[in-house]
Amino acid sequence: MRLLKALFDFYIQSSVHVALAIYALVRITEVSLRLPAIESVSVMVFYGTIVGYNFLKFFKPFQNGNFDFKKNRFLIGLTFFSLIASIYYFIQLPNSIQIYIIKIGLWVVIYPFFRKFGFLKLFWVSFCVTGITAYTPLILENEIKVSGIIVLIQRFLIVISLLVPFEILDSQIDDDSMKTLPQRFGIFTTKGFGIVLLLPFMGLEFFKENIEIATFVIAIITAFFIGFTTLKRDTYYTSFWVESVPILWWLVLVYT
Repeated sequence: MRLLKALFDFYIQSSVHVALAIYALVRITEVSLRLPAIESVSVMVFYGTIVGYNFLKFFKPFQNGNFDFKKNRFLIGLTFFSLIASIYYFIQLPNSIQIYIIKIGLWVVIYPFFRKFGFLKLFWVSFCVTGITAYTPLILENEIKVSGIIVLIQRFLIVISLLVPFEILDSQIDDDSMKTLPQRFGIFTTKGFGIVLLLPFMGLEFFKENIEIATFVIAIITAFFIGFTTLKRDTYYTSFWVESVPILWWLVLVYT
């Protein structure tokens, strides 16, 4: 039992779970817009997410000299393997996608330096996730249709909503000077903000050629997660359950 818990904790802490969630969001874009699946894009995004998230997660401890290399040797090994894998799949991509990935990657790299502007954190992360998971699959299209623009806006909105539980739990450890949404406006208002964003997320669905039931299902599930977020929740609430929503979304979309 202890071994299973250790493996599960490593699965979470090494960012494999969030990488699956980001991978699922790429697949959702392809399915929703009926785009041809480019395997190298989604797989590169999966491995790149592991590298990117681990960089962001351990940048500060490493900068402060508090990163334990021996304790995190398996995480370092996985991150290094993911870096090699992401490079391997990156070189297989068309030049236009490569250039875009480099640009969005720079936004990710500079994030730790702007994280102190807590009010913008939510929107910064959502912009990057939207760019990677919703815009990248559209790059090879001759033109972005209305449905593509709708997906981009919807993705930006839903990612912000999904980040609200993280913002609330992080408010316990975030420096007060960051002035994140919960610190500025309180938990109740922050929850309301996240739930209100789900209304245009669902409303935009009616302007698409093919209305997807999965959109409404995921909006309801996200609203429940936001509503039941409290400061007493453990980290699994966000790091596993909330981050599972995109994976569930993909499955519902494929099988409905």
